[in-house]
Amino acid sequence: MLELFNTYRGDAQHIVSVVLALAIWRWGAAPERWSIALFIAAMVVPVKLFDWFDLGNPAFGPLAWLYIAIDMLAGAGFVAVALRANRNYPLWLAGFQLVAISAHAVKGMVDAVSPLSYLILATGTSYCQLLLILAGFIRHLIRERQFGPYREWRAPLPGTG
Repeated sequence: MLELFNTYRGDAQHIVSVVLALAIWRWGAAPERWSIALFIAAMVVPVKLFDWFDLGNPAFGPLAWLYIAIDMLAGAGFVAVALRANRNYPLWLAGFQLVAISAHAVKGMVDAVSPLSYLILATGTSYCQLLLILAGFIRHLIRERQFGPYREWRAPLPGTG
């Protein structure tokens, strides 16, 4: 059973991501839409492109720099959403992305890093991020049902907007 799970876990994550994205696009608000869009752009699309063009494993090999650049751009995006969103879960999304970026930094600085440890830190965080986006989306739906529409983004500070 574990072997079956390991064989299809990446594909299952991508399918769940797309289904969640469709639901968020229909019923979610701007922070949820930005979060899932960043997630799909950074965690799903590059992996599928590497598969379709037979470029090997994105984390290892000559194109690993591209994988690191995508993670850094995603990190900047998650931090930007976290700083503006009127929600708490984007802060956790940004934190998990910073863990993935730190894994790349450690791999670059240390000669002997276990490939399993590196993959757990660099890609394992995406499962936590997907669960957080799902939980944030569900919380948004519950809050909107209980209290009605509410502010999506934080109010600007006086004198700055």
